[in-house]
Formats: sequence, structure tokens, C-alpha cells
Amino acid sequence: MYWILLVIQYVGMAALFFEILYVSRQHSSRIQTLLVMLLYATVFNIAGYTLEMQAATKELAMQSLKFTYLGKPFIIFIMYLFVMEYCGVKLSKKKVNLFFGISVFVAALVFTNEHHSLFYSSISYTEDGLFPHLVLGHGLFYNLYIILVLYFVFSTFYVCVQKYRKDKSEIMRKQVTVLLVMVLLTFLCLVLFLFKLTDGYDSTTLAYLVAVFLFQRLIRKYKLFDTLRLAQQEAVEYMSNGLIVLNIYGGLVYTNPEAEKILEKLQKERSEGLQYLEDLAAKSENLFLDECSLLEHKNSEKCVYEVSKHGIYRDDKYYGRMIVITEITDNYYYTERLQHDLDVKTKEVVKIQRDIIASFAAMIEARDGITGLHIKNTGNLVTVLVNVMKKDARFADKITDEYAEMTAAAARLHDIGKIAIPDRILQKEGKLTDEEFAIMKAHPAEGAKILENTIQGMESDAYYQIAHDMALYHHEKYDGSGYPCGIRGEEIPLSARIMGVADVYDALRSKRHYKDGFSKEKAMAIMKESRGTHFDAEIDDLFLEHIDEMEAVLDTGTDL
Repeated sequence: MYWILLVIQYVGMAALFFEILYVSRQHSSRIQTLLVMLLYATVFNIAGYTLEMQAATKELAMQSLKFTYLGKPFIIFIMYLFVMEYCGVKLSKKKVNLFFGISVFVAALVFTNEHHSLFYSSISYTEDGLFPHLVLGHGLFYNLYIILVLYFVFSTFYVCVQKYRKDKSEIMRKQVTVLLVMVLLTFLCLVLFLFKLTDGYDSTTLAYLVAVFLFQRLIRKYKLFDTLRLAQQEAVEYMSNGLIVLNIYGGLVYTNPEAEKILEKLQKERSEGLQYLEDLAAKSENLFLDECSLLEHKNSEKCVYEVSKHGIYRDDKYYGRMIVITEITDNYYYTERLQHDLDVKTKEVVKIQRDIIASFAAMIEARDGITGLHIKNTGNLVTVLVNVMKKDARFADKITDEYAEMTAAAARLHDIGKIAIPDRILQKEGKLTDEEFAIMKAHPAEGAKILENTIQGMESDAYYQIAHDMALYHHEKYDGSGYPCGIRGEEIPLSARIMGVADVYDALRSKRHYKDGFSKEKAMAIMKESRGTHFDAEIDDLFLEHIDEMEAVLDTGTDL
């Protein structure tokens, strides 16, 4: 029997070496890595125990035992990890590290057993039984280790049973049955050895050897390595996204067919390459190419790709990076068109809203005998003035196209506060008394309140602020003598300074129930006299320099 066991173990070792060569050449995966580790651990275990069986002295047997423990404490641990991985059970990194640490600790205890009795309480040598062998007393940590081994065995058994019950696939159930046989065999041989029913032979050695070959049988019969490799290749080769893999030095490792097409287009259209794609990914910018793989898109539209970069890590170790290129042409232009349509509709709603409020303002103006021309005139004057200012270097950085458009639109609301002024004051012929003028001076603040309660939140913050400032501050004067706040100079918002010039000029030129309209020359003379006192001098100068353009938009009855 002794020789039969030795022959089995030698044949087993030889077979294990061939298995290591075979498995090492398979496509890298977590299962492949675990199986390689299991094969090596089993080789160390069986080689050490074979030497121990042939040792002629206690010292040689002890050295062989130590060699055995280079693999023995790791076998059941790796089998446990293998089964969990195979059955899809996720283990925490802390738990795995703890079990690995315990396995290393057990090996260290055996290697230092001469100095303590923590693992083996006693060590003797006997020639009784099948062959001369060590007789080992079990210390505290040995018993604790056996408890851990039993935990591994029962955990794997439980997981396999649950997998068998839940999975209805006949093939998967056959695979799980193999795992169950392996677990039960390991448990049976462990029990036989612990209860000393094997005449001194460590039956777990054969159990581990058989278990490893069961693993191999499982993988080869069901072609798990081939399935994984083929699935990965198919997924990568035929994925709709372009995939580029770079090593840690930035060298090209792999490109799938889609990525090759994109790189070819990029080189053809832009004479650019990988670095350009990496730059786009770093800036989160899209790639635009003339040629597009989509069948339905406008000829004027470019093909749009989203470019992203991802690091390749395994257990916190960096292996390189990959660039993923995803075509988003249809979604990009759909979103763009949707945004365009939304912008158009929003502008239409805003225009209707502003027209309604402006009509309301025109009705208010009509209460004091003005037919609404003042609103149109001041709006047109502001429109011409802001466009003149936009071209002037002194104001170019302040007046954008958007600012000019909002200022022109908001001009129609500057006198909306007059709704709060009584008719007897608005329609009075002749000069107002001090008391009446004090009431009239309240209309800027009232207008600001009305705008706060009506358009704030409905319009953009920028438009609301411009309209609010024009209503509240259009009667302020540059020297600080205006109302309602008495602010001066550039404390007065730019939009209100513009409004103030347009408002006064139209008032000078227009007929009121208390005066006739002034001539162009007289109105210009008054405007010049007010330069730097009533008005911002630079704005006043620009207005008068373009007086013919201003005159051309007065009393037309239409908005520009």
C-alpha cells in the first residue's frame, strides 16, 4: 500500500506540472489565476509530504513537513475562493486578506515550531503504521486552524447547494455537482485523518490532489477558458464603440475594428492620431468627423463621437489605460435640434410676454395724454444708441449683442410706475405744485416694485435687472441731483444712463399738454448744456454725434 501511495503521488506531481503549463497559457482571468495558485500550492503540499513519507529520520521528516506547509494552508483557502468566484459570490477585500493572513501565519508557526508549542504541542517519530512518520500533538492554533478549515468546507458546501437550487440550467447543475463531490471528498478525508483512521497517512493530501483534478475536469469539459476568451474577443471585436488599449508607457497594445476605422478617418481628415484623442478625453470634448457611419443624418452635419479615457487597474495596480470612442451623432443633433426648437419657442413666449407688458405700459402712458409714441420713441432711441455704443471702444466690453437687445426691449417699461400716479396729476395742464411733483417722483420706485412682482422669475435675471434699473434710476442725474435715490456718476447703472438720455430728448422734442415740442436745434442745445451734469458726458456725446439717426426713428409709430 505504501508503494502504491508513493506512485500515485509521484504521478500526481508530474500531472500537476503539466497542468500548470496548460493553465498558465490560458487567457488571463480571475478563475485562471486562482487555478494556477491552487496547482502550485498542491505541488508544494504533495512534494513535501512525499519527501516526508520517505524520510529516514525525524529531522528529515520535520524539514519535509515544513516544505509541505508552503502549500498546505493555502490549498483549502484557494479552493474556497475558487468556489465563491465560480458561484458568483462576492467576497470583501478585507475578508480575503484576513484569510490569507491566517494562512501565512499558520505556515510561519510550522516553520518556527522548534521554539514554541502553539501549533504542534508535541512532535515524535514512529515506525508504526504504513510507513515511518511523525506523530504530532495538536496545539491551540492547530485546533483553531481546523475550525477555519471546517468553515471553508461548510461555506463552500452551502454556496454550492444554494447555487444548485437556484440555477435551473442542467449544465450548471452538473458543474455544481462536481464542486459538491470535491467538497464532500475533502471533508471525508479530513475526518478520517483527524480521527486517525488512515494508519498514519495524511489522507487530505490525496483529497487535495483529487480536488484539483476535479477542478481541471470541470474547466476542460465545459471549456470555461475557451468560453471566456471567445466571449471577451467577440464582445470587444464586435462592440459598436471604438476601443484603444495603451500600456503603462502609452504604447499601443490593441485597437478593435471600429477604433481602426475612426483612427483612419481622423488621420485622413485632420492628420491627427492617438494624442489628439487623449487630449479630447482629458478636456471632455467631442470628436467631429466628416464621415459618419449613421445612414440617416444631414449631409451638413458632422459625425460626432464622445471620447473617454479609463485607467486599467487590478487590485489597485495600474496596468495601462483604454480610450473608448462612442458615436453619439444622432443623440447629439437631436439634443441640439431640441435645444434650438426650445430656444425659438422660448423667444416667442418672451416676445409675447414683453408685448403684453409693453401694451400695458402704453395704456398707462395714454392716461397722461400721450398716445403711446413716447414708449415707441424712447425704445427706438435706446435701440439706435446701444448699437452705436456697442461699436465704440469705450463701451465694447460692456455692451454685447444680448445686452443691447435686452436694453432696447426693457426701455418700453421705464415709465410703468406711472400707474400709481393719480390722473389729476398726470393730466394736469401747467406746472405741478411741490406736493404734486413729490407724488410724481414716486413713479420710478413704483415701477421697480411692479417689475419685481411681475417679470422677476419669468424673465432671465439679466433682463429683469436691466428693466428694474431703467425703471428705478432713469430720472437720476450724473451730478447726483436726480431722484429717487440721488446717486451719481457710474453709481447709476449703465442701462439707466442710456435710458435717461433717450427719455429727456424725446420729452424735449414731443408736444405735451403743458408745452409744445422743441425744435431739434433747441433740444440739442439743452442736451449739450446738460453734458456731465444731467447726463453721462460720453453717452450724451455719442447721442448727439448720431443725432440724424436718432431723428430718423422719432414719431414713426413702429418699433425698430
